Amino acid sequence: MDILSLILFCITLVIAFVFGVNSGIVAVAVSLVLSWIAGVPEKFLLSSFDSKMFLMLFGVMYLFSIAQENKTLELLSKKTFALCRGNARLLPIVMFLIAAVLSAIGPGLIAVTALIAVLIVALAREIDVPAIHLAPFGLLGSFAGGLTPITPSGIIAINKAEESGVFGIDFVLPYKMAITCTAYAVILYFFVFKWHRKKNLAAQQDTATPPFSAKQIATLLGVLVVAAVATVCSISETLPDINVGLLSLAVAVILTLFKVADEGAALKKVPWGTLIMITGMGILISLVYDLGGIELLKNGLLALAGPKTVDAIMAVLSGVMSWFSSASGVVMPTLFPVGAEMAAAMEGVDALGIVTAVGIGSHLAAMSPLSSCGGLMLAAYSSSGVSAAERNKMFLQLFLLSGFGVLFGGILALLGLY
Repeated sequence: MDILSLILFCITLVIAFVFGVNSGIVAVAVSLVLSWIAGVPEKFLLSSFDSKMFLMLFGVMYLFSIAQENKTLELLSKKTFALCRGNARLLPIVMFLIAAVLSAIGPGLIAVTALIAVLIVALAREIDVPAIHLAPFGLLGSFAGGLTPITPSGIIAINKAEESGVFGIDFVLPYKMAITCTAYAVILYFFVFKWHRKKNLAAQQDTATPPFSAKQIATLLGVLVVAAVATVCSISETLPDINVGLLSLAVAVILTLFKVADEGAALKKVPWGTLIMITGMGILISLVYDLGGIELLKNGLLALAGPKTVDAIMAVLSGVMSWFSSASGVVMPTLFPVGAEMAAAMEGVDALGIVTAVGIGSHLAAMSPLSSCGGLMLAAYSSSGVSAAERNKMFLQLFLLSGFGVLFGGILALLGLY
């Protein structure tokens, strides 16, 4: 069953890509067949529906549908582009730096991705380039700053490492995460998307922009409130954590009551197909995990680990596991103790290096559309009115970028960076 579940997961992705259908719908159908074969009750499939992810994505999608409906995003993208004086080559760098700084000062990966994803999609449309050419730089920027000691992921990493008997990660992990993300971004900039060859659009674009209207200012304030409140709640030891989607939905309702945008038009812009895609794939992933597919993959990778390869193996393993579960909530708490034990059993192996590799690998995987950050980017792209074929293509592209990112982290670990 473990082997079969992995095979059917791969077949699901192939069917969705080849026939151009929503992979979430295919995943639900495959999950049903697999559950019959494995004797898993259907109630397990129903309980695997990730309502938390659904509400998070829906709330954020609806809030930014409002921002799209009243032209706030369009004007914001024009003003951001104007800051670059029409030089398109600067946009990936600006997006990376903005995301890194915002993420590092507290909000962390998810809150910053929710904030910057829609801006990236609007900017890509503004300068007429595919959104996938710009999206990785915003994501990598948020990852680069997302593991400082005051971010949610950074706090979890420090606590779980110390519980495993590994100390000193509070500076090493964010520092090496920033190096890794910057290096990957440089490779994408020059060799994959070739931004250095983009034409300067200053002569083609009018960089003068009108001021924001009262409704647009209210929308921007609403977005900032979501980011600020989510950040404060996530780093506070007394305040309860809050679902950024529910918070976004609450702010969106207030904006709707004040007629900031047309409710019906905004709801129509919510990409329901993307919601089905992400939550449907989540059901299949839960079943694969329950049937031992992920455990099989993990054991296979660990069997290859030795003193010289353990960091690389753990980086890749943590990335693979992060595709199917939360980096902060599952992967780091699970693999940090494993890493500490492996270091104790292998002569000349540093536990800090293994734990660092796990933290970096698990977060590089977050570009996947099956994760929160990649899912938010895909949601923003889907909200821009693209076709189902374009959405499915973006899904695959984000997944491939995530996969290559995990392998890149593994290569750096093998070279001794961690």
